[in-house]
Amino acid sequence: MVKAVKRSAPRSPHTKKEAEALKALEQTARRIGLKVSVSAGQLRFAGLKLRGGSCLLRGNQWLILDKNQPFDELMDIYRQAISARELFAAGLSDELLAMLSPYFLTDAAGTAA
Repeated sequence: MVKAVKRSAPRSPHTKKEAEALKALEQTARRIGLKVSVSAGQLRFAGLKLRGGSCLLRGNQWLILDKNQPFDELMDIYRQAISARELFAAGLSDELLAMLSPYFLTDAAGTAA
């Protein structure tokens, strides 16, 4: 007799709070008019392994994200695309805003903006 093996869903590299924050940022990005593409694996183009980021394609601003990227890398991509003003106007919970504020109120070098 052959037993069926249950396959569990791949484990997310992010905590529950981080996943919640990323979902809120994705919704905010879409609300302000950005196109968002989230993949579940390595991004490849012309034989090159890509990390994700933002680009302009046919007049639309796109965020290309690999959901397995480290949280800090995804935050950098969102921070470059969404302004702090747009983030605070998005109506997020106080808890999420407190978590995200350090990322959006600093510059790329990590110093207070």
